[in-house]
Amino acid sequence: MNIRWTAVITGFMADFAFTVLLQVVILATGQSAVFTDPSLQNPVHVLLILIGATLTGVGGFVAGWLADNSFAMHGLLVGVVGILVAALANAGVTVPPLLLLGQVIGCAFGAVGGMLAERVRKSPRAG
Repeated sequence: MNIRWTAVITGFMADFAFTVLLQVVILATGQSAVFTDPSLQNPVHVLLILIGATLTGVGGFVAGWLADNSFAMHGLLVGVVGILVAALANAGVTVPPLLLLGQVIGCAFGAVGGMLAERVRKSPRAG
C-alpha cells in the first residue's frame, strides 16, 4: 500500500479550514452555547457533529482526488490525522465521548469521500 502523505495532509488541511470557517460562522452569529456539553438530545449538536463528519468527508475527497491509489484509505487517514491532531490539541483535557464518536464517524465519511473521488476521477468525461 502506497500512501501519499501529501494528499492526506492536504485533505486534512481542507477539512480543518472548512471546520474553522464553520466555527467562525457559529461564533459570529452569537451561538457559542452550542459548543458546551454536547448531547444527542439536542438536535443542533447532532447536526453539528454530522456537519463536522461531512467536512471530514470533503477532506477525504480531496485526499482521494490527489492520491493515485487506495483512495478510501487516503480518505480514512484524513479522519485519523484529525483524531491525532485533536488528541494533541486537547492533551490533559477530558473530551466528551460524543465528540470522539463524531470523529470516528468522520473517519468513515472520509473513507466515503475518498471512494467518491475515485469514482469521479475514473468516470468518463462528457463531451
